[in-house]
Amino acid sequence: MLYGAIIGTILGFIAGIIPGIHSNTFSALILSASPFLLLYFSLSDLSAMIIASAIAYTIVNIIPATFLGVPSEDTVVSILPAHRMVLEGKGFEVISLSCLSSLFAIFVSLPLFFTTLFIGMNYEILRIATPFVLLSTAFLLIMSERGEEFEGSLSAWRKRFYATLVFLCSGLLGYVSLNNSELAEINPAGSVLLPLLTGLFGAPVLLFSAFSRNSRIPRQERSLSFPDLGTALKGSLAGFFVSIFPGISSGVATVISSIGEKSDRGYIIAMSSANTANAILCFFMLIAIGRTRSGSADALKSLNLIPSFQDIAILSMISGTLAFLLTMAVSLLIIRKIDLLGGRKISFAVFLFLIVLIFALTGFYGLAVFLSAIPIGVSTQFLGVKRINCMGCLMIPVTIWYIA
Repeated sequence: MLYGAIIGTILGFIAGIIPGIHSNTFSALILSASPFLLLYFSLSDLSAMIIASAIAYTIVNIIPATFLGVPSEDTVVSILPAHRMVLEGKGFEVISLSCLSSLFAIFVSLPLFFTTLFIGMNYEILRIATPFVLLSTAFLLIMSERGEEFEGSLSAWRKRFYATLVFLCSGLLGYVSLNNSELAEINPAGSVLLPLLTGLFGAPVLLFSAFSRNSRIPRQERSLSFPDLGTALKGSLAGFFVSIFPGISSGVATVISSIGEKSDRGYIIAMSSANTANAILCFFMLIAIGRTRSGSADALKSLNLIPSFQDIAILSMISGTLAFLLTMAVSLLIIRKIDLLGGRKISFAVFLFLIVLIFALTGFYGLAVFLSAIPIGVSTQFLGVKRINCMGCLMIPVTIWYIA
């Protein structure tokens, strides 16, 4: 199992550091290549690879989100806060906050296994409650908008109206995109979520940076920062909360965990702990009720590999520790060179890279989704509302599918 954990961590690292690749991609590849892999590895090794890659991915994927502004479904909430901190010379602080929050989430999540066993006994009630949970989350998200201090009493309601428009527009785009997602799956790594989330969250940051007058990336400080444990606990519990409900992704966990957060550090801590906790607890739900909540859990079920609690606990700690060390080391290498490049040049280069990557992985359909998403993401800046409202792209389609 140790060999499987090391290989899985390496796969998760590769998936996390390369934009557009997800740990689910490697889970699908392991599943399809299992007849060949079983000639050299045991079933427990394959299980370890899948679990370790899923955990490692949630730790490593902060690197492209921070330094390139390229989001995955897990890191969309952190894009703007991370980008602001990089422009303040605090990129390494972002990485340390995220990695340490994820490690904390691992230890918080393990005792929650026994809660999942109890929840499994009431599964049908939870399934029925799913759309109501999503609608309540959307309401809280919109109502969290606040008006400007000197704009009068109706300022907040104007912002909430704008937020509702953004939420609905992104939801419509998400519904259409996901309903035709097979058009983007032109290869195993192709997913419509890549152009959808990148257009809504990543591209606007890159475009504003590219056209900013003062876009040079400053020298990055090499200071280690420790997360607020209360915020990390809130994020971990949000990750646990969304793992309970079918069809609700870790992207929704980031929405819940970041509501009420006003500091950039708080957003990053809540997001990172929520993502790692969600990844672990999806495996616990597989054990408790035999249902899958992630691509990695689905791969395990397809291979008829139901891990034990002990296996998940050991693999989470091994993979989490290795991924933490790799992420910190690679980030130190990046910040040594990043201050030599202009922010405008990097933004233009990454934006062009994204266009090529999206076309290569998702074809013309993915490119159309990407270009359609950019105006919605950009509008949040001009309307003065939180870009997190664009998470309607996932929340509205899931709600419709459960109500319909």
